[in-house]
Amino acid sequence: MSRGWVFYAWIVVVVFWPGAVSGQGTPLIDSVCQAVQRQQLQCQVHRVETADGYRLSLHRIPAPPSRRCPQHLRPYLLMHGLLGSAGDFVSAGRGRSLALELHARCFDVWLGNARGTTHSRGHRTLQTSDARFWQFSWHEIGIYDLPAIVDYVLARTNRRQLHYVGHSQGTTVLLVLLSQRPEYNARFANAALLAPVAFLQHLSSPPLRLLASDSSMVTLLLNKLGLHELLPATALTQVGGQFFCTASRPTYALCTLFTSLYVGFSDYPLDRNILPRILETTPAGISRGQLQHFGQLINSGKFQQYDYRSPRLNTLRYGQATPPSYQLANVRLQLQIFHGSRDALSSLADVQRLVRELRNSVTQMYQVPGYNHIDFLFASSAPQVVFERIIQQAWQLDVALAAL
Repeated sequence: MSRGWVFYAWIVVVVFWPGAVSGQGTPLIDSVCQAVQRQQLQCQVHRVETADGYRLSLHRIPAPPSRRCPQHLRPYLLMHGLLGSAGDFVSAGRGRSLALELHARCFDVWLGNARGTTHSRGHRTLQTSDARFWQFSWHEIGIYDLPAIVDYVLARTNRRQLHYVGHSQGTTVLLVLLSQRPEYNARFANAALLAPVAFLQHLSSPPLRLLASDSSMVTLLLNKLGLHELLPATALTQVGGQFFCTASRPTYALCTLFTSLYVGFSDYPLDRNILPRILETTPAGISRGQLQHFGQLINSGKFQQYDYRSPRLNTLRYGQATPPSYQLANVRLQLQIFHGSRDALSSLADVQRLVRELRNSVTQMYQVPGYNHIDFLFASSAPQVVFERIIQQAWQLDVALAAL
């Protein structure tokens, strides 16, 4: 079987996944609030507009109205990864989800949804059927979406700083923001980076490595098919997980195999009851530009802005023939960095390089043996191994601030 045929087969799987068709028709359930309300908790939805016109939804789980909760705790903002949404932080349920654990420990929790995902498909002038709506990568999420969300949360809570947790692309967009707009460092108390993605030179995920190796073929195929949006959520995908990936189905093993090929083979088997709940909110949709930009990082080995593959176009955009690297020296934060030894996307070598580049930040790096890329969200041990470290640092910082 030729390499080209295998590549084409992978593209067909990706493109013609049931979610890769237009999300028109049956209205989508707000699975994020549904998961929160299932735990008898309040869920709010806020609307934020970015400087370039995108209209985002922001989910909120307000702090418990309890006398035992101190009033000095700063709010938390959680930002999801590629193909994810706010649902990533609630779908595992009480005692297992980061957002619900933060709420239980008295924090006001805000959950971002990047442009183009299930809950952030609005724009001041453009419809999602317009190709111009999808002309963005994660760079725009970092320089437009994230600052708009941060400013909104701080204004609504009357705070000067917030705590931040990003997973995968959620770490990428924070690094983009602080590299490009370093004045935003002052608006973060600290940040936790789960499975950080910046340098991807040593990525080992077979399907993603294959896609990156033939990026020109991917672009050609997407152009021929007229696809600008990939893997959006539809009513079909919201129930598809229940049908194909329930533990009792013979296709369950195929679901876990397909997932592991992308994110790594974990030493901690996924709870057989969680996968269908994850697939209620995932995939949530991405632009082709996001996928292409990550592919460029794999091929270049650099953490740099989008390459227009034309010296003329790059010069028009950047004033130079090649895309500039992000200036990670501009990031000046207290950072917790979590890496899994079985992560197929975020390798140890690439994370160590990131830590070296973050020379003006105070970094604590934790390597979690046996974790893959998504175990930081869904592993049964994550509350003890990961979440507790995050919560303890935030409490300590907020107690120290209150004592001043």
